[in-house]
Amino acid sequence: MLRQLLSITQTAERLRVRPEYVRELVAKKRLSFTHGEQLDAAQVEQLARLMEKLRKNGIATLVEITAQEKPDHN
Repeated sequence: MLRQLLSITQTAERLRVRPEYVRELVAKKRLSFTHGEQLDAAQVEQLARLMEKLRKNGIATLVEITAQEKPDHN
């Protein structure tokens, strides 16, 4: 199965951000380059869905997502 790759510009368009911000996301390890400066479309899509949810619902959604990601230590 072939992995679909996106350029920085395509990724920025999908995420509705500037290309410079895509580079920041890579530097912060939120996204990672797959082949040169290409990004995995599936990874970009996952982040895009999260960003859209946060844009719609704000900080409450971020708190909920963070709480779901933390393991229960009881």
